[in-house]
Parts: sequence; structure tokens; C-alpha cells
Amino acid sequence: MIRYAYLHKITQRLPSTAHWRCFNFASSQYAACFEDVATPNVAKLRKEAIDYLDTFNTQLWYDDPVCSILNGDKLLAPPSNLWITKNSLNQSNGHQYFATPKQIQSMLEHIQSYKSPYTDIRPQLRRIEQKFLNEHAGFLIGNQTLDFCKQDGVTEIEESIMANSVERKLNDALFNDEMDGKVVISRKPIFVSCVSNFTNFLDLFRKTIRSLELGIPCVVLGRSHTIQHSYRWTELLVELLKEEGIDPGMLTYVAGQLEDIKYITAGCAEQAGMLYTTCSRELAKSIKSNYPNTVASTGGPNTLITLDWTKNVQDAIRTSASIECAGQCTALRQAVVPDTVTEKDVEALFDEITHVDSPVESLKNNAFDGVFSGHHGTSPPSATDGIYKKHKVNDAYFKVSNEFPSPPSGEVNEYWRKVVVDVTNVLPSKKGAKIDKEISLALSRWLILHQPISLAVNAKRSHVLDLGRDLFENTSLVVNTIGSTDQNDCPPAMTCQARPQEAECFGEFPPRKTMREFTEFPVIIPSSTPSYDTCYESSYLETVSVNDLDKSPKFVSDWLSDISDNAMCGYCIELLRYLHDATRENPKRGFGTGRTALWGLQRPPLLENYRTLLHCSPDTSFDDLSPAFLLFYATNARSQVELSVNSLNTALLKELAKHDLDNHIFKVTVESEETLDHRLETEGDSYYNVVKLNDSKRDFVLPGQFVSLFLGQGHIKSTMKNDEEFVKYISESDKWLKMARDE
Repeated sequence: MIRYAYLHKITQRLPSTAHWRCFNFASSQYAACFEDVATPNVAKLRKEAIDYLDTFNTQLWYDDPVCSILNGDKLLAPPSNLWITKNSLNQSNGHQYFATPKQIQSMLEHIQSYKSPYTDIRPQLRRIEQKFLNEHAGFLIGNQTLDFCKQDGVTEIEESIMANSVERKLNDALFNDEMDGKVVISRKPIFVSCVSNFTNFLDLFRKTIRSLELGIPCVVLGRSHTIQHSYRWTELLVELLKEEGIDPGMLTYVAGQLEDIKYITAGCAEQAGMLYTTCSRELAKSIKSNYPNTVASTGGPNTLITLDWTKNVQDAIRTSASIECAGQCTALRQAVVPDTVTEKDVEALFDEITHVDSPVESLKNNAFDGVFSGHHGTSPPSATDGIYKKHKVNDAYFKVSNEFPSPPSGEVNEYWRKVVVDVTNVLPSKKGAKIDKEISLALSRWLILHQPISLAVNAKRSHVLDLGRDLFENTSLVVNTIGSTDQNDCPPAMTCQARPQEAECFGEFPPRKTMREFTEFPVIIPSSTPSYDTCYESSYLETVSVNDLDKSPKFVSDWLSDISDNAMCGYCIELLRYLHDATRENPKRGFGTGRTALWGLQRPPLLENYRTLLHCSPDTSFDDLSPAFLLFYATNARSQVELSVNSLNTALLKELAKHDLDNHIFKVTVESEETLDHRLETEGDSYYNVVKLNDSKRDFVLPGQFVSLFLGQGHIKSTMKNDEEFVKYISESDKWLKMARDE
């Protein structure tokens, strides 16, 4: 077993209470993991990719078809199971053998019965990781260029080299806690459902390799299109595992049709661990309905706001909308603009869109925002999709309206790989005019309801900090960027800007109120993937004492003293220790040099009378309530929670009466289930989140994951480097989470 020396070095210079929790978001050791990050040679990466593509034999993927891999062996199938594979533009690019029923059954039985023989194979997997990055980087970038038609795969590998360094340290810390008897990492096989546009970093490195190195078997799931690249890296990874003497049964590849994959996942619900996916919300909801232990990152309608219609802002809109032919997860979907902007203005904006014939051409020219004109990879908007107008020449679609997008389905269609922008012209254009309060409220509520990944805010420098902070405070988005329209050293913000390796922490969160329909937990990057299926040892929690907690208000200590179960009390103390540590310096400053970022834990949106409702059923105990409630009770979010207690739960009401909660700080409502349901129908828009605690019982998951279900995570940045005015002003925001004090 290896304990890496840098962990001791980091621990020595941190508060003594921090040493066990560095894999939790925003903790002091989590922050320390961003130090000493590797520096990639970008020119070398690009050359290797171009060299690979220049010599690539396009017949290879036909002659060597994709197929299932089990125990290191390729499972070929009859000619009747041979299908043509397609790239992201719906162009044929190879063959695939879909598994036979017998092969599907063999893979199911393997997953059901396989027990990992490893707990720690970090040295072997890290040697493999370096081979991928140093010897096979051209292979990774080139295959992704051919399969997804990615124009700039170099930046993803650059990000991988740097962010992998952070996530390795997070994994090391997690494993050390397991060795100390504090947590248990699940080593059930996990499923990896790949996303083609970022599969190198997200799927190969942070999901598969980070899991394998801690002894977690992985099952990579195939599909019917854009599958060549993820199969090829799986195939290579199997061979590299064999070279290192690792049992190839640790890695399985399923080349199956959708029904076959559903059959396998449903048949392994008890024997397998999490299913990790990055996909649309519609697909994530479908996956989770079939496989409840799903951890999904789910996209969102990225939004840019500007009070000025300058040439630089128009360039920012066009670049944000067309990045990777609208195939980047942070591609723009809505622009909120001044009320003078017309269809003619938007048409002119897209006059300058760049068309490309080939992703290889873009890679060679160091470009990333070309549009593949008229491609058939996805369908453009139809006449029934809100009457979008097609640009007179270019392959771009837009709609200008004075209303925010509100489709009947409730979900804004992102039109993957098609440039489609809703232009909402509702902002004041008169000089010195401020955004109307009703419009600001409507915009904030729209952002909360649809939860974009990224929000970009632009205005004159004299006004943009106020506007950016207001929207930051009234929403709970993960990626927030502030730019100016009149200052060269603070260029307009785009939606497609985030470098997680520099603590511009990133995440594709579903809307908070419906989050559990899509995912067990929201995923923040960087993080340790195995931590999402790790729990505390009850025996460790039973040893945790209130004396281990930093000084807390008396009302918190009184609450803890009434928790009856020792393990539950220990868990609540661990949550509070984490919050104390993470908020000791909150926000924290990012590590980038080109922009200025602040990041950390946040309160829910600060909209007036906008609360989180915690509902206690007739069977919810004081212990059951405590973990979620203490996140609010012990912090400056305490005015943002409302308790609803079933009128039949007299035992809980008696306990709560001892703590005098029904005062000006807390609202406690005693009601029946029927009354609650009726109230939510009529007052549901007043709640940011509704949690029925009888439905949320779980094991003692790690604090970072538990807190993410209730509180905000992410970053806000200025496009100006060393922006001290931004740092001072945004740091003073009440949105940042703080610990409560005695009154």
C-alpha cells in the first residue's frame, strides 16, 4: 500500500482538523491538490495528433470491427450481427459486431459474479495513464477527431494532463482514509456510459482509470453511433492492463444494442455499483428510471446576458454558439440582449460564422468554432419548434422574442451540434437604464428552473459587477463569468470558458428541485469518482465526539446532544467539521493566471421568500432530520429552510419544541400529507428545493456528496486577470456559505 509523500507535506501546513477530508469539495486539502499541477506541451500534442491523422488508414475500423470484450478476449459474432458505425455527422466510419444473446448473458453473469482481487493498483494504472498521455496522445486526439469530429481535441488532453494531477491526489486521500478505517470504497463493478465529445478526460481518465486504480471493475457501455473512439481506447487499455499483470476481467466492453444494455444493467442492480454518464437530461432521466444508482451530468441551456450590442459582444455570442459546431457542453443556447436588437441584427451576427469541411482541417489550423454546414448528425429545428429562422446562407438558426424560452415539454431542446440560439430582447437599451426588477426576477427564476451549466454576464465595467453579483446571488449556477463591453483588459464573457484544473470548478447539474429524477448526486469537477460510491464506517463514526468539532454555537451543540444514535451523531459532526473547514476561507481564489476566479460552497439562491422545504413524514425521526437540517441550522443559510412535519409525528414535534425553532428564523408547518401536496401545487414556485426525508434515507455518504444535494457549488470569475476590484466586491457577497454564530 502506498501513501504518497506529498499528502504528508500538504497535511503539515493545514489546520489539524483537516487531515481526513481532502477529497471533499472546497476543503482546505482539496484546495491544496491544485498545487504542483503538470504543465503539458501543447505543441507536441498537436503535432502527434496531426501525424496520427496523416497516416491513419480509414479502412482499419471496417477491417477490425468494434466488438464486446470479456476477460481480455474479443467476442466476435456472426455476419448478421455486423453493423455500420457512424460518426457524429452521421457518416459511415467502420463496423461493429453487436453481441449475441449468449454473449450478452455471459457478460451479465461475469458482472454479477466478478469480485475484484484488488484494493490498490495505483502504480500500475498510473504507468498506464502516462503511456496514454505520452505515447498515445496522438491516438486519443486523432480518433476523437475522426469519430466525434472534434475540432480541438488538444485542449481536452491539455486539461486532462493537468486535472488528472488534481484527481490523483483526491483519490490518494480517499484511499488513505479507507486504510485508516474511516470509510469503505465500494468495489462493485461500475458502468461507464461514454460521452463522445469529452470521452478522453471524462470517461477514460476520471471515471475508468481513477476507478480501476482503486480496484473497482469497470464496464464500458457501447451504443450505435460515435462509438469507435471509446472502443479503441478500451481495447488499448485492456492490452495495457495485461502488460501490467492486471486481471483483464477488471475491464469489460459491451457492444450491445439499447435493449441489451438495459437488460444487463437491470440484471446487475444488486451486484453492481454506480452507472456514470454524461448526457442529455431526457436520456439521464430514462437511464435512472431503469438503473437507480445513476450519477449523471446533464447539460443545460447555457445563457449569455449583455446590456450592450457591441462588435466584441457579438463575436462572443457567435463563438459561444458555434464552438465545436455546437458540440461543446458549454455552447450557447440563449442570449438575453437589449430591447433594440432585431432579427436583422442577429442575422448579421451570424454572417461571419465559419464553415469547415473537416475537423482535421480545424485541428491543423488551431481552430475550434467551425460549423459543418448542412450535416445530418442531428436534425435542425422544425416549424413546430417555436418558428426558428434559418440564416439566409449559413447553417445557423435563431428566434428573436421578448419572452424567455418556455417550451411545452419544460425542457429547452439543445439541438446538439446545430447552432440554435433563442435571442431574448428584454433588457433596457437607454443609456444608464437599469434592468427592471420584474425582468431581473423573471430571469433569475428562469435560470433556476432550467439550470444552465454556464452563465456569461456582460455590461459596461461600471455596471457589470453589480449585475453579475445580483445574478450570482439569486441563482445557483456552477459556472459564472463576468466580462465588460468597454474595457480591453476585461473582454466580453463567453459561456464556453472554464478550466477546472485551475479551480474554475465545473459541473452539469440538473435543476435542484427535480435533481433526483436524473442523478443520485450532482458531479463537480475536479473530484474523485470513487468517492461517489464511498460511505463512512459506522464503527469510525461512533468514535467521533463533539470535542472533535471546532467551537460551535450552543444551539448546535444542544441539537447534537439530542441525537440518539452514536453513528448518526458522529456523521453530523463530520458534516459540521467539513463545513467549518471549507468555510474557514470562503470563497477561495482560483489558480489561473489569465482570469480571476473565486470558488467555494454557496447558499441556495437569495431570492426573497425562496426556501428549501424539508418534509418529515409520520416516521421521520429527529436523527433522520438532523443531517440535512444542520446544513442550514449551523450556517448563514438558516433563514432559507422551512420544516414541514406530518401532524401524526408527535415524537418529532416534541423534540423540536425543545429547540424553539418556531420563531422569526425558522418556519415550522404542521400538516398532513394531503395538505402539503395541495400547498406544493399552489405555492411550489416559492421553493428552491423540496426534500421528503422519508424518501432520502441513505448510507453515510461522504460530506461533499451529501452537502451537494442541498447547497451550491461552483465558481464565479472575471475575464480580467488579477482583478482585485472583482475579488473584493464578489467576496463580500452574502451568497458564500459561512458558519452561524451564537446570537
